[in-house]
Amino acid sequence: MSLKEFNSRITACIKLFTKVNEKVFAKFLQDTVRGILLSKSICVADMARSLESTSETTARHIYKRLDRNLGEWDVNEVKERVQAKQIGLLDEETFIYFDPTEVVKEYGNEFEAMGQVADGSDDYRIKPGYHVNVCVGLKGNEIIPLELNLYSSSQEAFDSQNQEWLSPIETIVHRSKKKGIFVMDRGFDRYAIIRHLHELSVDFIIRMGENRHYIPIGLGHRHYSRQEVIERFTKVRTKVLMDIRIKKKLVKKLFTISAAPVTLLEKIDSNRSLTLICAKASSLTLYLLTNVEEINAESLVNILEGYLNRWKVDEFIRFLKQQYKAEEFKVRSLGRIKNLFALLFIALVVLTRISELDTRFSKTKAILIRYAKRVFKIPQKMRFFLYTLADGLAEVLKKITKPILQLWTTKPKYQLSLSFGKLS
Repeated sequence: MSLKEFNSRITACIKLFTKVNEKVFAKFLQDTVRGILLSKSICVADMARSLESTSETTARHIYKRLDRNLGEWDVNEVKERVQAKQIGLLDEETFIYFDPTEVVKEYGNEFEAMGQVADGSDDYRIKPGYHVNVCVGLKGNEIIPLELNLYSSSQEAFDSQNQEWLSPIETIVHRSKKKGIFVMDRGFDRYAIIRHLHELSVDFIIRMGENRHYIPIGLGHRHYSRQEVIERFTKVRTKVLMDIRIKKKLVKKLFTISAAPVTLLEKIDSNRSLTLICAKASSLTLYLLTNVEEINAESLVNILEGYLNRWKVDEFIRFLKQQYKAEEFKVRSLGRIKNLFALLFIALVVLTRISELDTRFSKTKAILIRYAKRVFKIPQKMRFFLYTLADGLAEVLKKITKPILQLWTTKPKYQLSLSFGKLS
């Protein structure tokens, strides 16, 4: 694939996801998405410099235009349209990982509606910042960005954290017509979350904390701890040797998986049953709650594998913060910050769509890997290809400049010239 063909493809992809009627708005969307992919940053100044690297004066004018439009337009409607296209890729077997994170602005006192967040990279110490909802679908090796939205607990429209979590989940559930299996970590074992998901009749897998008690099916109202339920009321048990990622290393562990049908102490208005699952290895014990209806040895292995693949969404969040500098934005108004994260979501969709992650080989992926110039020294199962593809895409976009575009123009085979003879 030539650079000209690649430029045509990336341009068509960006235009597909940024198609609007207003020409000024469309130009702004295309420039910002291309600027994010080119600069690998959501800082407006970085975008402007990447779009015009030869003239500082022109870059300054581009910066002013992007900054002005960032405050004038609302990108959320465009982002929702792109999100709808992404949700259309889901099927019944897709695992959907919903994982909240945060962006910390420890010394950013001037940012609008600054809230308090627990910094996961610093032992969950409370710091100033914003909350971010991240949702990613995983279908085979294909990563499908589904949601990326920022909010503040100090903003006027803030209701509750449960509502901020459930609202995007409901959107995905309804637009996908309840396809996929939601996978969530501890923190989502709240009764309000479980009840809402259960009543939506959407499949889920949630890692449970140790404080919750359960009532085994058919045993009245007497309740037990999670360990007691597994020890006394297990109905299905199996063993499996499975790869698990521990501290960026791939380790094989033999898991014993047990399952017992349960109900929660609080009544839930749903006919679907709940199952408590215990997956135990030598130094690791996981307790999972699911409403997947068909529980057998094969489905238990699938459920455990789905949860253990959560490392990919953790890596996706790290990728956002490291590769695209999601914590280094400079704009201060909350509306502009939300617009930046909506634009980052669109850019990530373009990156994953153009890279064809679900295919073993594609010309596009091959050219991106070649230009990324990365050396792979980690096992295939541990690779997170978005770093490589983002580097490759940025390098290719840098080469698609005006001088190169001029080289693509065909020169005439024969060129006539005028001769005035010798000058005396």
